[in-house]
Amino acid sequence: MTGVVRSELLRGVSGLSMVAVYLVAVLMPAFVLFSDGSRFDLTGLDDGAATARLLEPLAWSVISAAFVGSYPVTREYYYGSMDRTLAAVGFRPTFTGKLVGGVLIALGLAAVVFMLWTVGVAVSLAGEGLALQLTAEAWRIYLGGLAGVVLGAVIGGAIGWLTRNYYATAIIVLVFPMALEFALLRTAPEVARFSPGMAIAALSVPEYQDKLLAFAPALAIGGAWAIGLVALAAIRGRRSVA
Repeated sequence: MTGVVRSELLRGVSGLSMVAVYLVAVLMPAFVLFSDGSRFDLTGLDDGAATARLLEPLAWSVISAAFVGSYPVTREYYYGSMDRTLAAVGFRPTFTGKLVGGVLIALGLAAVVFMLWTVGVAVSLAGEGLALQLTAEAWRIYLGGLAGVVLGAVIGGAIGWLTRNYYATAIIVLVFPMALEFALLRTAPEVARFSPGMAIAALSVPEYQDKLLAFAPALAIGGAWAIGLVALAAIRGRRSVA
């Protein structure tokens, strides 16, 4: 397994094919920010509250993390090399190694995105006559966002093993949350809050706009999604190589 993880980490910092992965990781918080213009209204907010409002889109890094987490799996199926990997390494170390590798790559990308985003927030606040102030709420957004990245990467990796197809996985982990979950959040939040993306985002912004879950139920629902999908992927994977 260790060798698989090292291999994925090496691939994660090399090759032009990773450019798309990096781009998704950067653009997802921007998509959330610009999809809701209310975040630009900082009227009457102090430095801490304004900082937290502009950091909130980081909660949805779970979506890009799912794509990043799926990539170690879908890339090999796309290039037709997975059978050779499974024959050489075995299913269990390959399965576990790619999940762990996906999580580590997603965390590394998230750390970079969070730092760049914070710099951007500081510049935006300065333009409004405000200053960056990292309050307890801001740190909760960061830490909850990183927890969401871990769960998102695990879910993405599991979906990759289930579909074994790059394009199908991209649709499920990117298009589904962006097109359906966000729409449901506006029209049927009582349903949306139990979807994987919105449940995990609530780890960073619990009870966001009175539409998302509180932290504890969000952790339970997000964890259940991750465990359930990993179990299904492991069962399907074992049967395919039996």
